[in-house]
Amino acid sequence: MLSDNQALSDFNALTLEGISVLDTLITLLDHELEALQNRDLDAINAINQDKQHALLAFDKNNHDRNQLLESRNLPIDKQGIQALQKSATDSLLAKEFSNNWQQIEQTLERAMSANKRNEIVLARSKQNVEKLISLLRGQNPKNTLYDAKGGKGDYSSQSRIGKA
Repeated sequence: MLSDNQALSDFNALTLEGISVLDTLITLLDHELEALQNRDLDAINAINQDKQHALLAFDKNNHDRNQLLESRNLPIDKQGIQALQKSATDSLLAKEFSNNWQQIEQTLERAMSANKRNEIVLARSKQNVEKLISLLRGQNPKNTLYDAKGGKGDYSSQSRIGKA
């Protein structure tokens, strides 16, 4: 069984690896935003493949961190991480770990924010394309029975026909 300091050191190394993977993911999300704005389908497909690899790498990293906690009979949550940190006898290592853990949490938040931003850009782009297709088909989007959320739409043209 690993000593407390060795376990924390190994967990810290995995945390640093996780930060690196998340930084790569954030860079890919920034490139994806550019590709979405330029409507560059080839770049979007290539970036999507790279994002999948980064997400798999982060999943493996997360799994490895969880296994380390399980091997110490610690819960796989914030309390388990805090217990691992408190078990270390090297205060410098514990402080370094604490800083790195805060950094991975912040980096994960940045990655989630960048992903949400790209989702919004993609949704707006989809709406614009749907409006253009509707116009090309000669359909007036205001004369739909149901809106995008499934609610009652504006079907004024249908009611005028009924009044005639």
